[in-house]
Amino acid sequence: MNLYRLEKMKIRLSTYRRAVLGIFVSLLAMGVLCLFLGGGGPEVSMHINGVEEDMLFTSWSGLFAVSTALTVACFGIFSAVFAAKIIVEEFCGKKAVLLFTYPVSRRKILHLKSMFVICVTTVSAFVSNMAVMGSLYIVSRIFGITPEPAGGHFVISVLLASLMSGILSSEIGVIAAAVGWKKRSVMTTIICSLIIVCFVPNLIAGLPGGIVWVMFVMGGLFGVAANFMHHFLANGIEEMEV
Repeated sequence: MNLYRLEKMKIRLSTYRRAVLGIFVSLLAMGVLCLFLGGGGPEVSMHINGVEEDMLFTSWSGLFAVSTALTVACFGIFSAVFAAKIIVEEFCGKKAVLLFTYPVSRRKILHLKSMFVICVTTVSAFVSNMAVMGSLYIVSRIFGITPEPAGGHFVISVLLASLMSGILSSEIGVIAAAVGWKKRSVMTTIICSLIIVCFVPNLIAGLPGGIVWVMFVMGGLFGVAANFMHHFLANGIEEMEV
């Protein structure tokens, strides 16, 4: 039995599938609420980072920006919790003793666990955001709600930004895991992700017109940070004494 199958057997994916389903239902409920708020007309106009609230709720680009921002927030925390469970918890304390008895390098074990976090988070966030936008379109057709169109390339923008939302969410999890391992604390991992998602989604929702570029820039910056933190984590684990 190879290392991949062994690690997969240790992870209860059913728990995380239920979590992903719960996140999707919550995102869909929030999306439908925003859709109906926008469908009622812009009687009240509030400002969110310089963007009028009625603009966010009455146009497809605004609704997608809100959905993407909420997706990054939810799956950023999901990624951190996942990483805290299979990386921070297992590379700290008594569990590390058993883990280091495997006839493979510590760095390889870490890379495999990190790939689990990245792949599960990216796929889940991508599918979830795409499904939410598809469901909102169906709901809008059923109830006759017509948000302002977002241009001919909107479908491509949804595909790219949804993919980047998954990548960005997984990067948040990797960064939080490195911080949590340094402090030897699962709770620190989750708190770190909460701090990050306090400001990242606001930047996404604040620039609905250029969401694809915003996601690529943020994904690149967080990718560099995640790569640095992952190397820091790998080097620290290599030097661990148990």
